Amino acid sequence: MLEAVVRMPEVLGTCLMPPSLGLRTYDANQGGQSSGMRVVEIAFGYPTAIFTTVLLVSAGYWILSMLLGFESGGGDLDLDLGGDVAGDVGADAGDLGSDAGSDAASSSGFLVGILQAFDLHLMPVALVLTIISLVGFLVSALGTLLFTSAGGSTATLVGVGLTLLSLIVGMFIAGKTAILLAPVFVPEPHVRRADLIGRLCTVRTGSVSTQFGQAEAVDSVSGSHIIQVRCQTPNRLGAGSRALIVSVDEDGDYLVSPDVDGLI
Repeated sequence: MLEAVVRMPEVLGTCLMPPSLGLRTYDANQGGQSSGMRVVEIAFGYPTAIFTTVLLVSAGYWILSMLLGFESGGGDLDLDLGGDVAGDVGADAGDLGSDAGSDAASSSGFLVGILQAFDLHLMPVALVLTIISLVGFLVSALGTLLFTSAGGSTATLVGVGLTLLSLIVGMFIAGKTAILLAPVFVPEPHVRRADLIGRLCTVRTGSVSTQFGQAEAVDSVSGSHIIQVRCQTPNRLGAGSRALIVSVDEDGDYLVSPDVDGLI
């Protein structure tokens, strides 16, 4: 009686999933060592190995991030990549030829279309790849387990189908996750270097000259910034003095004026 109960899953599996379907049934006599080898075989076999590789790379990235920490940049002023550099890139791209520009635009447009279709643009790329690789790994491994027998290999067409299915399911799950987490990843307002021109700053060094000086500037968007300041005229600026930001050069050094009468 006890033996019949133990073998019941195997009997039901044989009845519900005939061998003609090519699906693998449960083997009650399979040992722990062979099960472990089967898992390794599936994980690093075709087609699951594609998602296993990406998943391992993603795991390594997150481990290094936790050990080394993220570089948030604190209150340092961001480079003006949104305006000046974008304009330079746009001008240079125009010199490369209309054909290359058209191909690049088509490729980027297709990629952006896919990202927007699955709402993947709402979340950081590292997190998107992690979710897609994890879900893809699970779907691909399950499909391989069902459609192949122990020691068997996955047919090429079946592998391609599993890869596409796993990728689509992974992107769908990642997109739904991105929608839920979108409020967490709202980018902070970008402050350009030129946005500080015309504002007052507080000197933090003992003096300010044409070669030396540091000050703290406050904007209305993201808070305070530590900036390098220079002054072309003789002055009595020192720690705690207020100065007016007049301009900024290509190196990010700000030209200040000690004349703040009527501004404080």
